[in-house]
Amino acid sequence: MPPALDPEPKPPEFTWGALLFLAFSILLGVGYLFWVTAIEGWRVWVIVGLIALIAGGAALAHWLMGRTRR
Repeated sequence: MPPALDPEPKPPEFTWGALLFLAFSILLGVGYLFWVTAIEGWRVWVIVGLIALIAGGAALAHWLMGRTRR
């Protein structure tokens, strides 16, 4: 079937470069978090916990809104 007539095109796949960048970004982020924690202490984990709570609430709301559209 030609691409113009395809009802649902497939999403593009991740390249190896994109996956490598994602892996290094996550590792650097976790390393930076541990480095800052060694300097600042428990206060960083309070801030990270609040950010995770807000992000989790937003993800749940996004998922629930997606469920109502079907």
